[in-house]
Amino acid sequence: MNLDNFKSAWQQQSTDTHSAIEINQAKLAEIKINKQIKALNKMKWARIIESCVFLIIIVLLWKYIAAGFTFSAPIISGFVLNLFAIIGLAGNIGQIVLISNIDYSKPVNQLQKDFYRVCSHKLELTKLLLMSVPFYLAYVFIGFDLLFGIDLYQYLELHMIWFYSLSSVLLFIATAWVFAKLNYKNISEKWVNASVQFIVGKRLVTMAEFLNSSELIES
Repeated sequence: MNLDNFKSAWQQQSTDTHSAIEINQAKLAEIKINKQIKALNKMKWARIIESCVFLIIIVLLWKYIAAGFTFSAPIISGFVLNLFAIIGLAGNIGQIVLISNIDYSKPVNQLQKDFYRVCSHKLELTKLLLMSVPFYLAYVFIGFDLLFGIDLYQYLELHMIWFYSLSSVLLFIATAWVFAKLNYKNISEKWVNASVQFIVGKRLVTMAEFLNSSELIES
């Protein structure tokens, strides 16, 4: 083999190798997108089930309120919990719409942004529902009324009312702090990372880290 033939063979091999790398990268990107599509489809079905649950809760709470409509702690608690149930239903419907409207024919970087928006929406919805924690007494009042037919508030002494009120305020402050901290911008913090992984999944957290590092997330 002379020098020219050797150069030609080497260039051909180099071109073939480069093409193979491009094909493998394309296949790898396709595999990653397919995994994310499966994850979003699972998320979509989970939101559909949750929407049905929230709808049942809303109907039952309205029946409970209508059956004993008085200005009492259990009925007021019913209104409060119904508000959060409506927020949960509306948020789940919104997420179902977001997932359904994703165009999988878009470029990979655009799909990543769409996936991020869905995950960010789920995180924000979860944070809103967490704001019901300071209203924990609403669950207690309704529970006592349903199980024992007792309006617990009427039997609380003044110092207990102040205790529960103070605990609710402290819980509100703590929940508000968590609300502010729990976002993708703080994903590098361990407890935020673990919490977001629990809510939206590890793969989607990895996606957020990639988007953050690539500065693709709009401020």
